[in-house]
Amino acid sequence: MERSEIFRDTTDWYLNVTNYTSKSLLDFAKNNSGKNILDIGCATGEYCQKLIELGFKCTGVDINEKYVQKANENGVEAYLMEGTNLNFPDKSFETILLFEVLEHVKNPENILKEAKRVAKKNILITVPNCTDFSKLTRYSLTYDHMLEEDHVNFFTKTDLERLLGSFSNNFEVKEVEPMLTCLTVPWWLKFPFSIFYKWDLLKNQIYYRLTAKIEV
Repeated sequence: MERSEIFRDTTDWYLNVTNYTSKSLLDFAKNNSGKNILDIGCATGEYCQKLIELGFKCTGVDINEKYVQKANENGVEAYLMEGTNLNFPDKSFETILLFEVLEHVKNPENILKEAKRVAKKNILITVPNCTDFSKLTRYSLTYDHMLEEDHVNFFTKTDLERLLGSFSNNFEVKEVEPMLTCLTVPWWLKFPFSIFYKWDLLKNQIYYRLTAKIEV
């Protein structure tokens, strides 16, 4: 077996996939965003596309030139731009999205600082959740995102709260997406777990993702 079969190089991953948006992340954006959104790390622009269809104005930026080109081809206003050096005036956008971005960057503080500068209302963040990693290792299991070569930060809920606390006193971090509901299994196997979690009949579950909202 080749190393590439185990560890994933996701450099141009989004060029080869479609319909990669997560319903839970899209709902998170839809329910918390102002009308004018900047998606930092927009990839090929699918979240922007979906949000535009829902009536939002959404602009994207990314450091991958191929992604930006494809986003533009898909009808998204997207720019090749570093998240740490945004060429926009202060408070240009009501909401900033940082979806699955902070785990990829060496100094997330710098992107958060710039996001806060251009945000008028709030910043919405999602990252893979590593809070219960030790529970998985007891059974010789791991999160799939541990196998992505370009992940440099591995956030627990406490880690993310500590990071965001240096930027704002008004933020909230949540664990979302119970692990068993994320499994690639037939819907009829996942459905009972979804109901049990919704009704709080199952406790101590492992969550796949963290979401955070910073009010600015």
